[in-house]
Amino acid sequence: MASEVQELLWGAGILALPLILALPMRLAWQLWVGIGHEVSEYRTVVRQIVDSGHQVSSFSQTLDDIARNLRISPAKQRLIEAELLHPLTISHFLLLPALLILPLSAIMALPLILIGFPFMLLMEYVLIRKGLLIWILQTIERLMHWQVIHIPKPHRGTRENRKSLTEFSQHIEHFNYVPQAAFLGLFAWLIVHWLLSLESWTIEFIVSSILYMVLLSILSVLNTAFEADLVFVDPAKGRLVPVNQWLEGVLNPIVGIGLLFLLGRNLLEESRDVGGNPILFATVVLTLLYGAAIVGISYRWGYSSWRGERVRQEFEAQVVGSMGPLSYDLTRTKGRIDFNVRMEMEERLSRFDMVNTTQLSFEDLQNLPSVPVDTDAPANPLRK
Repeated sequence: MASEVQELLWGAGILALPLILALPMRLAWQLWVGIGHEVSEYRTVVRQIVDSGHQVSSFSQTLDDIARNLRISPAKQRLIEAELLHPLTISHFLLLPALLILPLSAIMALPLILIGFPFMLLMEYVLIRKGLLIWILQTIERLMHWQVIHIPKPHRGTRENRKSLTEFSQHIEHFNYVPQAAFLGLFAWLIVHWLLSLESWTIEFIVSSILYMVLLSILSVLNTAFEADLVFVDPAKGRLVPVNQWLEGVLNPIVGIGLLFLLGRNLLEESRDVGGNPILFATVVLTLLYGAAIVGISYRWGYSSWRGERVRQEFEAQVVGSMGPLSYDLTRTKGRIDFNVRMEMEERLSRFDMVNTTQLSFEDLQNLPSVPVDTDAPANPLRK
């Protein structure tokens, strides 16, 4: 009995290792990105642009000048922007070791990635080409009595195209989606391990890998499409819910509660069975978790580079053609929040595609946040 309890505690300790290491990793990450005066000053400038409701690309030249004056290299500059525009949470630091060993581990995961791409193309065909996703979006809008609008994120525009695919800042952007993919992969294996109880772990891994490929393909296509920056407006409750965050709000409780239940159940079962081994089970769980994270970021990086822009533009065209949402700016200054309609979503997207976008000066930067005086507000979208 004492040995069973000891093994159970060892297994629980192994499972808790990522959580224990997450806090020092978060501190190390902040030190690596930079906490000096120059970095802090540059971060303040970028945050000022974000609060103004403008896109960072509108201040590219000004930001480059400020970075040079602060003696911040272009790569470091883009890393600071990526860390601010795509902040990492505690769940990301749980999986950060997977990002640090990504180049080598991605090569090892290549066979699984190549097998999974046909699943992704199939899901893209069903959800995007056949219009299933836009139909689902319209159905949610109608049943929930919500309104779909467009609020572009600060990193939209030509500045995001200046990043090199090999830069760490580019990996940070894709790494934002990895916790979903990693926990989904572990969830898929635990479901198969619980429901099927196969004798062979090899067969169990094969079945769970196929299930993971299907789920990851759906999730990747949805995340790529929802980069269109669509937002649900709930007039009854007076709230704005980005569509991608709404999807996370639906998935995270299911996967999170399911993981806690299945991990606790299987760990107790391993400790009670005569031939069980909680330590081995916990080691397998961590291996699968980081393996799923590696596959997830490799999928995201590869799919985004290969098909991401095309899928997002096609979905944006479907949204503009069938729903015609308006584009808004959300600004904050000294505790005051302003929500202003700017133009049609189609016009906003066409401005982002312009190569020579209007650049704002340092004087404009000092006067932020402000709403352009030539703003022509379209009709209220809620009066339809």
